[in-house]
Amino acid sequence: MGVFAGVPLIPVEMVGPDDEIVIVPMREPPVCGEWSYDDEELEQPRFVARRIVGVAAPTSKATPILAPAAPARTARPTMESLRAAYEQAPGDTQRALTYISALEKRSDTDDALRVIDQAIEAGADAFLLTCARASALGAKLRYDDAEKAIRSAAKMRPDAPEVLLQSGILACRCARWRDAVEPLQKATSLAPDNAIAHYFVGEALNHTDTLPGALAAYERAVEIEPDNWRAMKGIGIILDRLGRPADAALAYRRARDAQTA
Repeated sequence: MGVFAGVPLIPVEMVGPDDEIVIVPMREPPVCGEWSYDDEELEQPRFVARRIVGVAAPTSKATPILAPAAPARTARPTMESLRAAYEQAPGDTQRALTYISALEKRSDTDDALRVIDQAIEAGADAFLLTCARASALGAKLRYDDAEKAIRSAAKMRPDAPEVLLQSGILACRCARWRDAVEPLQKATSLAPDNAIAHYFVGEALNHTDTLPGALAAYERAVEIEPDNWRAMKGIGIILDRLGRPADAALAYRRARDAQTA
């Protein structure tokens, strides 16, 4: 691993001390408003960089200095392992939801909807799977169908926080930010440890210019779910808007690291 973990290194044909072709890092990690990236979860790192403190950058005529090996991370489950676990027990609600969530993150919405139908037929919790259906349909921009799924879930458990959460998420996806605030805040009051609910509260408050509340919501999401890079990015956005660019840069870097951890 070179001085910049994950930075693309461009082969440059120049003569080094031993007449070898050297490889040098060609760009610095972007910060603050310069940073842009996919909103999808990544199974493998793309262009994400983390400066390794304490090691000097190589010059254009020096072979890059090797940095100490990073600590080993616990491997995330692969899609194949999630699929296999689900297929072993399709009626297991948690296995089905975990697999469905992974499919959604890969934008495999049609497969997610298929698995939802299979899991319900196999005896998994119809209420939670119907909420998952609302989420999948909303992600596919089928807002009317998502609303129907939310109404179906509400008939099963009208006071459940999941119904409020899906209502708020759907309002966010439709850019009805003010309509999203109340159901999402109610969802967090009923399920205070739900990181997703706090994240979407942050989104709704950010888009309605309630910056202190948005910052608190994003921070709470990260407290509950320390690898929630979307919430970390939200923190950076709010800090930028509050005129704190140095703090924003740190938040963006944390988000980049978490995205590819």
